[in-house]
Amino acid sequence: MQVAKLFSKSALFCATVISALTLSTAYAEGGFKVGYVSLDRLIAESAPAKKARATLDKEFKSREKALERNATSLRDAQQKYEKDFPNLTDEQRAARETEIGKNIEAFEAERTAFETDLSNAQNKLLQDLLKDANNVIRQIAEKDGYDLVIQEAVYIKPEYDMTQRVIDQLK
Repeated sequence: MQVAKLFSKSALFCATVISALTLSTAYAEGGFKVGYVSLDRLIAESAPAKKARATLDKEFKSREKALERNATSLRDAQQKYEKDFPNLTDEQRAARETEIGKNIEAFEAERTAFETDLSNAQNKLLQDLLKDANNVIRQIAEKDGYDLVIQEAVYIKPEYDMTQRVIDQLK
């Protein structure tokens, strides 16, 4: 029984050493091909990302301008109230404060809805871009025999960077 356990452990050790030697030989011979893709560059430079930004601008610019106009109007109303304050009766003050308060609440609700809608649209477009980019990365990796493609790294040699190829194929 002891001999069988010893033989089993020896066989496992030998298999591990052989696997390690095989892998180190593959590494030494350049058999392991690594690529890197910068997501920041894809988002900044690719044609689909630029198109997505233009779409977002077109879709949300008018709402953003309307919010800016409302914010200006609220500031103007607040300043007018402060200017008129000494000449107002208590009833007039209360009515103006209530009106300004309601307008501020409506503005905040509108701003929150705008930010939520914009964020959701940005996330959707980003997900679509990353899905397309990952498909292109996978195609390049399979075609050119990459064993590993990473998207985040502290440091990467420029010769491993395949970002421009992905950007070019995303057009």
